Amino acid sequence: FFFTSDLADLEQILRDVDLPGDVVAGYLTKVADENVAAAFQQSGFNPIATYRRMITYRLPVQRPNLALEYASAADVDQLYEDLFQAFNKYTDHLPTKNRLHGYVVNQWVIVNRQAGRILGAVCFQLEGPRVNYNYLYNLSGNALDFLRLQNNFYGVMHQRGIQAGFLWINQTETRLAALHESMGWRFDGLKDYFYLRSSLN
Repeated sequence: FFFTSDLADLEQILRDVDLPGDVVAGYLTKVADENVAAAFQQSGFNPIATYRRMITYRLPVQRPNLALEYASAADVDQLYEDLFQAFNKYTDHLPTKNRLHGYVVNQWVIVNRQAGRILGAVCFQLEGPRVNYNYLYNLSGNALDFLRLQNNFYGVMHQRGIQAGFLWINQTETRLAALHESMGWRFDGLKDYFYLRSSLN
């Protein structure tokens, strides 16, 4: 993380970033500034995605269904692979295996397991009285499995007394955003603009 109020300084910092491989930078703001965007692009970073934050102070009151199952330590490798299959490695802040193991230990990962294989999961983090609703994926192709996972997430939050939460969603995911809105989530105006400088340039 770095902070500056000087555009020339920002551009110089971005130009001086010398890391192996691709470099991704995110820019958090409620009011976009075209000068900041220009500084990124003049430093070799191209826009790749924009995420919007959603918040709620009233998570839906639901009860877990019979399919509720938490991940175990033995699931970490598969969960890690699945997260990289289902989400964007550049923009979704995917956890390291060690951090993911911590989620599992804390019972922050709910899974859909069929015939011994995980076909979907919800990963979240509790931060005091609120939840960071990190990841929900469903690889089964069955929409009911997605809904069961979502129901179990809300049910577990109700059991643990958690009423508030936040999540980040790619602004292109309009159907998913509408689903969250139907559950009481609202955009709060904060956006995360992602830029990539490819190692191939």
